[in-house]
Amino acid sequence: TDEIWVAMLAGRLVPVLGTGVPLNGGGDAHLPARDQLAAYLARTFDAPREHAGDLAKVAQYIVVTRGIGPLYDELHDIFDREYEPQPVHRLLAALPPALRDLGAPQQLIVTTHYDRALEQAFDETGEQYDVVSYISLGRDRGKFLHRSAEGDERVIQLPNAYADVPLERRPVILKIHGEVDRAPARASESFVVSEDDHIAYLAETGLAGVLPVTLAARLRRSHFLFLGYGLLDWSLRVFLHRLWSDGQVDYRSWAVQPAAGVVEREFWKKRGVEPSARGLDEFVSILRARLADTTLEGAVR
Repeated sequence: TDEIWVAMLAGRLVPVLGTGVPLNGGGDAHLPARDQLAAYLARTFDAPREHAGDLAKVAQYIVVTRGIGPLYDELHDIFDREYEPQPVHRLLAALPPALRDLGAPQQLIVTTHYDRALEQAFDETGEQYDVVSYISLGRDRGKFLHRSAEGDERVIQLPNAYADVPLERRPVILKIHGEVDRAPARASESFVVSEDDHIAYLAETGLAGVLPVTLAARLRRSHFLFLGYGLLDWSLRVFLHRLWSDGQVDYRSWAVQPAAGVVEREFWKKRGVEPSARGLDEFVSILRARLADTTLEGAVR
C-alpha cells in the first residue's frame, strides 16, 4: 500500500468505486448491489427467470415491456434514500484537509453508483465538492452535467473548452453511470442500466472526448485504484474500454480483489493493473491509519 498512499497524497490517484462497494440502507431499504438490484427488479416486474441475475438484461426487459418510465420510477424509489456512508466513503471524504496541507491537488473520484452515499460522507465533513454526472436520456444524451458546490448546473457542451471544474481546489465526484435526482422534478435523473444504455455508452467516443479538459487531463496522468469490481462486471469492461480507448496505460494501477483467480489476474495484468490480496475493509483500515499518522505529523509540525 505504500505506493498507493504516496500516489494518493500527491493527488495522482483516482479511486474508482464499483458496485461491489456495499451500501446499507435504513429500515427495509433494498441494498443496491448489482445482483440484488437485478433480482429485486426481476421480481417486481415479473421478468423471465433466466434474466434474474443480469441487471442489464432485466432492465432491458422492463424497458421493452413496460417502458423506461416505470423502470426509472422504481430505481428512483430505491436510490432516493439515506444510505449510510461506508468506511471507503468516509476515508475519501477525510482526505481533502491532508491534501490541502501538502499543497496537493484535490481528488477526482469515479463512481458507478447512482446514490448519494459518497456525497453524504463529504456533507458530514463540511467539505465542498463538485459533481459531474453522465446524461443517458434526452437531447443531451452522451454529455455530462456539471453541478458546482454552489448548486449551479450546466450541461457541458464543449468539453475541450470547459475549464470551470475547480479540481485543484476541491474534490470532484465523476458519476459515469448517472445519478438519482432528489429534486421533485427529477430533471437531471439518469441511469446507465439497460443493455441499450450500455451499447450506446460503449459506442460513444473515449471519455477524454466528452469530459471537461481538466478531468480528462487528470485521467490521462493518474494511477487508478479499482474498488468493488469483479471481472464479470459489464460496467467495468465498458468503462475500461472508454477510459483506455487508445490502448495506452501509462501509469501503474491497482484493484482490490482478494478472491481474484487466474483469469481475473490475467485480465488485470493486460491492463497494467495489479490486484491486491487484501479485502476492502482491511485495505481501507490501513489507509485510514496512514491518514491518521499523516494528520498527526502535520499537527506536530
